[in-house]
Amino acid sequence: MTRLRSLMRGRSELGLAALLGALAIVVAIDTANIRHTAVNAGVMGPQVVPTIIAVGLGACAVALAIDVLRGGHGAAEDGEDVDLEAGAHWPTLLCLAGLILLTALLIEPLGFVIATSLLFYGSALLLGSRRYIIALLIGIVLAVLTFYGFVLGLGIGLPAGLLTGIL
Repeated sequence: MTRLRSLMRGRSELGLAALLGALAIVVAIDTANIRHTAVNAGVMGPQVVPTIIAVGLGACAVALAIDVLRGGHGAAEDGEDVDLEAGAHWPTLLCLAGLILLTALLIEPLGFVIATSLLFYGSALLLGSRRYIIALLIGIVLAVLTFYGFVLGLGIGLPAGLLTGIL
């Protein structure tokens, strides 16, 4: 066990390679289970893009594993105001997680635009923004653009909630 631990020291990127490989396998299995129907039968079929993604993920996993085993590793991040030795600020992370959960609960009753605007605004404040009005306006604009991008561009209906009839 000690020999394995010393062999693996400094090679944590192998975990990412394993994760990419596992994801490639999952995508490949799901792709193989896609049924051909009259609705999705076309020139290429529904399996082409997921197959390309699975092959790409597998190739990235293999390439990363080979690079790490040959001694390659990711460089440490350099930043002006970044303390690489500092740990995570758990209260901020927990508040962000709670905000995401709250958004998931409120997206139906309030609607997509209001819930995601509040998500952006709350996230901006939690991460240190002191431009309260600008953060709120950016949140609203991004939420409305995303709403119409999904509804008009992709044809996917999102809940309008309190703004039903307005949007």
